Amino acid sequence: MPVLAVARERAEDLLQELMALQLVDETRKITKSGREILIPVVGEPPIPLARHGARWKTDERLPSRSPARNPRDRLDERLRAAGIPLAIAPRRWKRLGDVVILRILPGAQAHARAMAEIYGSVLGARTVVQDISGIHGPLRLPDFEVLWGDGTETVYLEGGVRYAFDVARVMLSPGNIKERLAITNRVRPGAVVADLFAGIGYFTLPLALRSHPEIVYACELNPISFQYLVRNIRLNRATNVVPLLGDCRDVMPRGVADWVIMGHFDAREYLDVAFAVLRTRGTIVYHELCPKEQFPDALARRLAAATRANWRNVTQMHTRIVKSYAPGIVHAVAEFEVSPRHRM
Repeated sequence: MPVLAVARERAEDLLQELMALQLVDETRKITKSGREILIPVVGEPPIPLARHGARWKTDERLPSRSPARNPRDRLDERLRAAGIPLAIAPRRWKRLGDVVILRILPGAQAHARAMAEIYGSVLGARTVVQDISGIHGPLRLPDFEVLWGDGTETVYLEGGVRYAFDVARVMLSPGNIKERLAITNRVRPGAVVADLFAGIGYFTLPLALRSHPEIVYACELNPISFQYLVRNIRLNRATNVVPLLGDCRDVMPRGVADWVIMGHFDAREYLDVAFAVLRTRGTIVYHELCPKEQFPDALARRLAAATRANWRNVTQMHTRIVKSYAPGIVHAVAEFEVSPRHRM
């Protein structure tokens, strides 16, 4: 079976490329041999191996890798041993850094702490919290309870961005990763971006690091989220971000942006701010909760009317559903470009 030998100090870069190409043979172990690392592969990679100083090694038999057990199987074993019916135990969980978030049925609350200890130990978490009633209010405050462990501050890695935050005090939705990363492919280098509801940097940081804009104005009203926003700017060395504490209506500069990001479900109340922050032409990325039967027609009509009221014309609009939010309700996005409308 094919094996690549590479110097230890260069192995990590080669391994990342091979994994991205899905060429690493996961049935065999990656092994050390002197000052080299031996990487089992399933085929010849379409990359120049000389760039990594790698070479083919023949007649090498690497040990087999035991297939990893599904954590669901281990959880079920522990739950049965504790006398907890599987029917009332969470079948899904959310992991942010080293914190696991569970939703526990009302009828299972008597077992909540016992279940949290099982999930935490099996999943290798530091803390397990219960999501009691989701996210609330304009400050997007979570309603969580610590069931097991002793700390809710963590660092979560997503799309190459590190987010430090406290899961019990500020919000982060990992289900929106595709939306956060996709927009970075459309914002051009040198653009000016205004993020009206920056939070801890959900959109600001991927844009700052991947799109290479000239500047990102990142506004956040929640003082706790703002502290983590500033910390995350430093953590990711994002030198092109200007953090602004306060209501975007009061602190965001006017007439500066090529792109305005409105990643908050109260965005409808701030459309006038978005148009004021935008240059004469540009793009607005607007999020809202929308009845499914009204998508996309009612959403598009409403945004077109707001655009005319702010002396702009919609030149093009793209709408999409990020995900289902509740029965009959979708998390919808409209990305629309506007140009000046001449006054009579």
